[in-house]
Amino acid sequence: MSTDTTHYPPPTDAERAFYDENGYIVLKNALNPTGLDRVRRAFERREAETRAEWEEELRRGKFRNGYGNGPHAHTIRPDFDTDAVILDLANNPRVIPFVENIVGPDYQVMEMLYHNHHAGTAAHTTWHRDWPPWTHPQYTLKIKVFYFIDDQTPDMGCFSLVPGTHTNADYPPREAYSGDALERMPNMKKMALKAGDAVLWNVVCWHTGCANTSPRDRRMVIYGYMPFFVKKWIASPPPQSIVTWADTPQKRQLMGIHCVSGRRGWDRTDVPYLPEHEAIAMAKAL
Repeated sequence: MSTDTTHYPPPTDAERAFYDENGYIVLKNALNPTGLDRVRRAFERREAETRAEWEEELRRGKFRNGYGNGPHAHTIRPDFDTDAVILDLANNPRVIPFVENIVGPDYQVMEMLYHNHHAGTAAHTTWHRDWPPWTHPQYTLKIKVFYFIDDQTPDMGCFSLVPGTHTNADYPPREAYSGDALERMPNMKKMALKAGDAVLWNVVCWHTGCANTSPRDRRMVIYGYMPFFVKKWIASPPPQSIVTWADTPQKRQLMGIHCVSGRRGWDRTDVPYLPEHEAIAMAKAL
């Protein structure tokens, strides 16, 4: 667990204006509080643990887990019982102030995974946006944060987006910009960032991952954040390892269990409150 006690600020007015106009913002050295080497070790350990399962999927030609999981990429689901790094990084103090500012004070994490787009492989997706251009007058309904654990070069199958397209009514013209034409998309920007950097972006932006023509794997850690009223665990309670890790009210909200800044009616009733969290909940009208 990180012992960094630095107070990290929310976005400046200029940074927020850039995000509002372009739909993304780059966060340099975003892995500093958690530790780049620590995240790399967790990534490599979990990738090794899941490699045999992924190779069996390759043999059968049947894939699960999304994010282009298949011959060109390995989508690596964490094991929360053995991997606290993925949870600590979800609560990254360098990034959470940006999440709170952009998603709202009732933010929660909805996705946590590792992703490897292998060297010398084709693009594993086409130009798309994750859902319709839904908007809120103040907040973004979903953002993702991609952390890069290696230096990125333009030939590494970079995550790419078209700045400003979060305000477009139309979906990207994927038929015109697919296959060999994928990188002809006008105004596309490749996120060729350094190890330890992150990009925070609105999922309504047009985006893709390009072909990795380099001799190096492109490795990322992926998170999605949404407001607390979107329920993740549905009928079943969250894993006990997550409940145990979430030992403060803020962490309980982050994991979608009990909310600090939202309605009490959205809290889980099958997980006991922390004593200090129960006082927060009972003070709410609803």
